Amino acid sequence: MPILALDFDGVLCDSVDETGISGWKTGGVIWEEMSAEKPPVELLAGFRHARPVIEKGHEAVLLMRLLLDGEDPERLLADFPDRAPAVLERSGLDADSLKTLFGSTRDRWRASAPGEWLAASPFYPGVADWLNARPGDPDRFIVTTKEERFVAHLFLGNGIDFPAEQVFGLDRGEPKEARLRTLAERDTERKVCFIEDRLATLQRCQGRAELASIALYLAGWGYNTEQEREEARRQSIPVLTLADLLRL
Repeated sequence: MPILALDFDGVLCDSVDETGISGWKTGGVIWEEMSAEKPPVELLAGFRHARPVIEKGHEAVLLMRLLLDGEDPERLLADFPDRAPAVLERSGLDADSLKTLFGSTRDRWRASAPGEWLAASPFYPGVADWLNARPGDPDRFIVTTKEERFVAHLFLGNGIDFPAEQVFGLDRGEPKEARLRTLAERDTERKVCFIEDRLATLQRCQGRAELASIALYLAGWGYNTEQEREEARRQSIPVLTLADLLRL
């Protein structure tokens, strides 16, 4: 059996609405014009469309701000990384401060309306049963840029038994590549398979010689575009379906 390293958002959990709303709520702490309880429906739809550009959760604040400013979601798929630094500067915060604010705002929402918060981050169909079919499986790991406490809350709220010590999140302060290297080195006789929905992350892994033994897969049901899926295939990165995952 291979060792599975699984991203969380966009692979196991469809958290796009929760991330967008949390981004909006955090923006409301910074900008008065984002102080409404929820973003307008059309902005949340635009956020869903542009979601593939986000690597770390706090970037949702910057994306929501740009959408409120009237930016086209399709254009943001192409130029969000270039636009984000200027929006961060407008916020008056540095990246670490925005991460902290995003996390605390998310905590307040979860604490004040736990059912609503959970409902905004459903697991993909069949994933909960797939995970619970092998509770405590020592060969499955979560490698994510989400804070570990939120992963734990989502597992608990959905009745999923997953060992906390096998979740490696933003709290660790390490890039995904570093954790993948650790997993590969702990058992050199077995293949590590990394399933991720962000092509740019897989491309970074491809460029690291020490990760050459790791099998990389793009989660085609996650937060990526058809163009990215085609590019993955050109680069010999297999594109999985959700059914493929549930057969593993």
